[in-house]
Amino acid sequence: MAAAVSVIGLPTSSTPRAVAVEPAPTTTATAAVETAPPPAAPVVTPPVPAGLAPGAEGSDVLELQARLVQLHYDPGTVDGHYGDDTALAVMAFQKVSGLGRTGVADTGTMLALAGAADPAPLVPAGGPTRVEVDVARQVLFVWSDGQPVKILPVSTGSGLHYCEKGGCGVAVTPLGDFRAERRIAGLHRSPLGVLYNPVFFHEGFAIHGSPSIPPYPASHGCVRVPIHASRWIYDHVPDGTPIHLV
Repeated sequence: MAAAVSVIGLPTSSTPRAVAVEPAPTTTATAAVETAPPPAAPVVTPPVPAGLAPGAEGSDVLELQARLVQLHYDPGTVDGHYGDDTALAVMAFQKVSGLGRTGVADTGTMLALAGAADPAPLVPAGGPTRVEVDVARQVLFVWSDGQPVKILPVSTGSGLHYCEKGGCGVAVTPLGDFRAERRIAGLHRSPLGVLYNPVFFHEGFAIHGSPSIPPYPASHGCVRVPIHASRWIYDHVPDGTPIHLV
């Protein structure tokens, strides 16, 4: 005969009774998950192109050109093709921003473009409509009604001695305050070379188009601008416009 088993809290009996056991709650963890706040969405930053260079094509180049135009630089035709005109506009922005004068829109240049604003005037007391040439940075600014409307890369006098067609001199660009005096449309052959759409501001010195705009001073003394922008200067800088070379 089996011995009786004593269970604490239950009366002893020779006939064991079934004891109902409540299952342990299983909803606590689920409820905690359901009531916890959802995780914060990650901050997504639009990717910056690693770099764009002459020869590139596509939507990234189109956006680069549009941004340059917005900031008053002149990339030529906005067509999604990274040609020489776009490279010169990028170089002008790099000159203004103190970046390497490469003409390549590398990551640093793209980031600077994204946060860029209009440059400060070189001659704050100048007239509302004027031309400013920053000889140190090799950049030209056209202001109209107190607002910058065109920023171009330039190449001014190299400072070197030269001899051309029997005449010798030193390639120095004069500094100071001048005015546009006269102009010649199209191609003009001078004793020192070919000028495109020159606008003269002092004796034989002119702002003119040239096929060579290096990132440093290289002219005989004139202010070279890209050929594609020289007609714009011819059309928008009338005689009498103040021209400041600083």
